[in-house]
Amino acid sequence: MHYSVSLPVERQHSTKMPQNKMNYQVNTPMHTYTPELTPFTFSQRSIACERHPERNEDCLLLDRHSGLAAVFDGVGGSAAGEIASRTAARATHHRWRDTLAQHQKGRKRYSVPEQSESLDLCMILQQLIQTADETVRTDGALRAGTDDLATTVAMIAFSRQTQTRDYNMVYAHVGDSRIYLLRAGEPLKRLTSDDGLLAKLIENQMLTDEDALKIDQVMRADQLSDTEFSYFRLRGGITQALGGPQSPTIHVDEISIVPGDRILLCTDGIHDNLTDEEIENLLRNMPRTSVARSLVEASLARSRQERSTTIRAKPDDMSAIVITCRF
Repeated sequence: MHYSVSLPVERQHSTKMPQNKMNYQVNTPMHTYTPELTPFTFSQRSIACERHPERNEDCLLLDRHSGLAAVFDGVGGSAAGEIASRTAARATHHRWRDTLAQHQKGRKRYSVPEQSESLDLCMILQQLIQTADETVRTDGALRAGTDDLATTVAMIAFSRQTQTRDYNMVYAHVGDSRIYLLRAGEPLKRLTSDDGLLAKLIENQMLTDEDALKIDQVMRADQLSDTEFSYFRLRGGITQALGGPQSPTIHVDEISIVPGDRILLCTDGIHDNLTDEEIENLLRNMPRTSVARSLVEASLARSRQERSTTIRAKPDDMSAIVITCRF
């Protein structure tokens, strides 16, 4: 894998194993319901690509009590990709816990932070990702034995408004791991925009937003022109990630959360295989404690389909975290 901040990085697959295998993951249960501790229900699932079942280059980070969640997708399809994602997750969690220790002194268990002038979650998430980026470039490269490693990230953190007891969500990402929001009575909303080929084509006025969406959501080759099909085949290339030769541009934003909202964080193994319509249907109808598993199972089933059936079929690591807000 040759990472560049200017040209898309194509994901590849490899059968090589890491010399120092890492198994870092916070809160490992597949799906958990903890009503006495948090106003959110968390569902999570991650599986390795069937082409290398012994190595999952995705990594989940989920700190339920304090309201932090993230997905990381190692770039390059090799042992280094696995090390990159786990190194980033570990660094992020350590920095998050250090931050909470400063704002929740004396607590035995950290909780979702209260909004205050001294707590800028947008800045904090940016710092978390900067720390992860630096750690992948240093410790990760040392562990992998190469500086040719990188990972995407999609991350969210909640805060609680002291007076109203409502919640706010800050979200950040680099690469093509995505964050979606499903709100009752509204269509599915994608909160993030991929750092990828289609975005570059839009930026360079070679595609409109509508054409890029059509390419991203297509099911069959006969729905595209030859040029559009070439873009579809290259849509997995990304233009930036953590751990690359240059520090990435970190996209950060925030949104108010209302009861009943469902938030999905997923790697491209989910959204490359499933259309947004299929994702919305599963988010809307599956039980809150097992919806992540349903998304992964549907993506896996799609990845096994023949290309004559759909051009979306793509073997990959597949990871999803779904958070249902029930305060």
